[in-house]
Amino acid sequence: MTLDNINTKRKDRGFTIVELLIVIVVIAILAAITIVAYSNISNRAKASTAKANAESVQKVVEAYAADDTTAGYPTLAQLTAYNGLSKLPTGITVNSAQLVAAAGDGKTIQYVPKGTTGGCIAYWDVTLGTPAAVYVYAGNATTGSNVATPTCV
Repeated sequence: MTLDNINTKRKDRGFTIVELLIVIVVIAILAAITIVAYSNISNRAKASTAKANAESVQKVVEAYAADDTTAGYPTLAQLTAYNGLSKLPTGITVNSAQLVAAAGDGKTIQYVPKGTTGGCIAYWDVTLGTPAAVYVYAGNATTGSNVATPTCV
């Protein structure tokens, strides 16, 4: 066999278009799985942050009630003026307005007092099937509602 015969029998081949398409499809599937997983992890992190922030507000409310035994649990104005509010993580907004889906950032917390005997602290949980306000309670409060005028019972 001569060198010329060997060169003619050898075929120089690259990847076929089908092989390249299969690789592209596999990469696209892996990218889609990663994006969905990241989205779920991000939502759980926001919900966890919101819960921790709501529990921080609950502790400040309880501390206010323990410090000022004559007045009981604070109104939102009293809570805002209270020195203990500085113990909250930075960037938290505490208000008594209705929570909306935009509050799912974990930094907007709703506080609605129940007279002087307790209070409802709500945060927006985006991980629920239908995202909604979730409550932690202070004092003898047991039920809260997140309507246009939030209430605490």
